[in-house]
Amino acid sequence: MPSSSTSFDYIICGGGTVGCVLADRLSHAGNSVAMIEQGPEDYSDILMSPVAAPRLHGTPYEYNFMTTPQQNVGNRALPNYGGKLLSGSSGVNYGLWTRGHTVDYDTWAESVGDDRWSYKRLLRYFKKTERHYNPDGDREQHGFDGPISTTAGHRNYPLRETVFNAFTKSGVTFNPDANGGNPIGLGAFTENWTTGEGAHRQPASKATVARVLIDKTTKTADGVVLVDGRMFTASKEVIVSSGALKTPQLLMLSGIGSSEHLSEHGIDAIADLPVGLSLHDHISASLFWKLRHPERGLALGSPLFNKPEYGRGNPFEWVVTSTIAPEDLKTGHVETMLAYAPIAGGGSDFKLPFDGTHISTPVVLLLATSRGTVTLADTDPNADPIIDPHYLETEADKQAMRTGMRVAMRAMETEDGQSMVLGETPPPGYKALTSSCSDAELDVRLAIIGSSFFQNAGTAAMATVVDTKCRVKGVNKLRVCNASVLPLPIAAHYQAPMYAFGKAMADVILGKA
Repeated sequence: MPSSSTSFDYIICGGGTVGCVLADRLSHAGNSVAMIEQGPEDYSDILMSPVAAPRLHGTPYEYNFMTTPQQNVGNRALPNYGGKLLSGSSGVNYGLWTRGHTVDYDTWAESVGDDRWSYKRLLRYFKKTERHYNPDGDREQHGFDGPISTTAGHRNYPLRETVFNAFTKSGVTFNPDANGGNPIGLGAFTENWTTGEGAHRQPASKATVARVLIDKTTKTADGVVLVDGRMFTASKEVIVSSGALKTPQLLMLSGIGSSEHLSEHGIDAIADLPVGLSLHDHISASLFWKLRHPERGLALGSPLFNKPEYGRGNPFEWVVTSTIAPEDLKTGHVETMLAYAPIAGGGSDFKLPFDGTHISTPVVLLLATSRGTVTLADTDPNADPIIDPHYLETEADKQAMRTGMRVAMRAMETEDGQSMVLGETPPPGYKALTSSCSDAELDVRLAIIGSSFFQNAGTAAMATVVDTKCRVKGVNKLRVCNASVLPLPIAAHYQAPMYAFGKAMADVILGKA
């Protein structure tokens, strides 16, 4: 954004995954675009390393939010990180590339009454995004010329075959293409670390939007004002793409939200909408397994675990996506991964060093039924909002996490599993878990180790806050375009869905869809 310019066709508040896609598409269509990002534009080596993602927590590259104390995870306040740099969370995440289930998208479309969000309609945008790693892959499901290159498996980790056998012999069915519309079963860990999507624009980084400028008479968004007092106007639209935790804050500071809540902070309501009231997040829990032969260089931290074929991505190998009862539910509720390191959630009270002695099985709740809130702490745009995810508030969520943990335990109890590990390493003072442990015993462990996996969504939900074209209800020339609009969770890590969503929304905004 040239410093001398104050008027643009489009202003995008937030330079994250969707914001960058929109800036690229809108500017290539001949529009002037200002993209305003609170974090820096940075290409440091640490941002390019697959194994560095955990070390980014607590750094200036991320929003270091904390939740309120969560009753079902030991009354702990948990870290809830988000990307704070140009590229957003896609620049600091673990690179996981998962699409989810066709049912997730079809349910989304049905719930809002618009089939543009069905899997069939979104598939072409997934394909446009992707440069699939397997040239012989299913061309009905995958793209081979997109900007995002994916990779999967075949990294020749020494335990690759043993882990595969442990899961399949415990009853998990192998899925040769978990990103083909049905992720259920054991799939190869897929990620993206090579090429990316550039945005044809000049961003303003390290700049914070204080509020959207909305004419109270016409209820039209005319531009934005920054915290330093600078104002910029938009002739066509203002697009809020500030992440699922900052987006509701910006909307509320601009007069869009619950009129009762806004009045508590002295803000006049321009549009009385349920902003911030449908938060859903992915909660996770990791079990650590002590290796039987760590001297063989089987995990991260061992000096032997440094061959080039081990370092082409994260030290993950396989992903199991599981369902829970009732049996007629076809989509994936919970995910169980295998990592060649003791990967722990950011809020876990139990961590082990990366010294080559342990592997882990992170379990991630994909389709949470619990709903939380994001509200204002005060009227300072630089302040953190109040985040209350209501983790594990429903029995369905607890049962899904128990299912994912038992998937891991059953695999490690097979002959192949026992050839790898001596057993589960519990927190001090607790006994090791097995698949025969009671639900109550698993819930106790969840209370100690449960953590956010930083996949927040739903805080400006489609059908209640925005329409099916992501236009804010009751306000002209204002859209929300990011995971905030997801009315329901998707059984995926949100990077791939958001790239496809961004491309779809660009066509909507440009009148092409």
